[in-house]
Amino acid sequence: MNKIDYKPLEKPINILFKIEIAEKTTFKDESIFKLFNIDILPAKASFWSGHQHIEIIRKQSLIDALPDNDVDLFVQQISAALHQLTLKIGFNGMPLRVEKQNELWQKWLAIRENVASSYTGDWIDSTLTAVDQKMLPGEVLTQQIKQDLFLNEYFRGVYDATFVENQFNRKREVYGLCPFPIQFNEKWTLQISANQKLIKFSGNWTGNVDQPGFNNWLKTKTDSELTEISVEGFYRIDPITGWCNALESTYLLVASDSYKKTLKITLTTN
Repeated sequence: MNKIDYKPLEKPINILFKIEIAEKTTFKDESIFKLFNIDILPAKASFWSGHQHIEIIRKQSLIDALPDNDVDLFVQQISAALHQLTLKIGFNGMPLRVEKQNELWQKWLAIRENVASSYTGDWIDSTLTAVDQKMLPGEVLTQQIKQDLFLNEYFRGVYDATFVENQFNRKREVYGLCPFPIQFNEKWTLQISANQKLIKFSGNWTGNVDQPGFNNWLKTKTDSELTEISVEGFYRIDPITGWCNALESTYLLVASDSYKKTLKITLTTN
């Protein structure tokens, strides 16, 4: 049996985080590309618990096309609330808690006021209220924020995995491929060398999606039935720092030959 040892972060990590989304139907073929610079900064460990804190600072550096409707622009603006986070990290390398929650709430209120005065439509109030519920300080906030695409990809629980003959199976929820969380059965394969610890993974949908809502969403895209939801990629750990220094995930959703959506996530470090 094999486990990857977790090490507290000692030096800042500078990350280039790329999101590519492609959607193809019978009538259109669209894609969008986003690029973020992300810094993960170590802070002192708690005197009482020994848990480390880290600060994550995110800056969007490139988008290949401006949002072409109010909804896309709206989502882009409210996501700025998560561009600076302080996290308490457990001894297994996973976020335990979002810290400075009141500061985060005040930041959201400032963004909310600006957004509310910039848009009109029946959907604005209900959407802002839904975000309010997610951003309220409290225990639920951490679970909500961990659904963020970057956090969900980067913090995968790799230090909890016990590899038997370099193999490990697990279930993992993914957000961002569609409006509903998708649960995958993933198979991880560990490869260790002097320069890296590499996890290659692949998986398929477990069928856990809220079926009526998911089917209604799919019908807005195609009349065909779902054929496949799959994922494959890799997660590379620096043997010196003990933290991820590269990853790639490719998610694929296919409905017959009439609809195909791809979400590709790439992370590199300087």
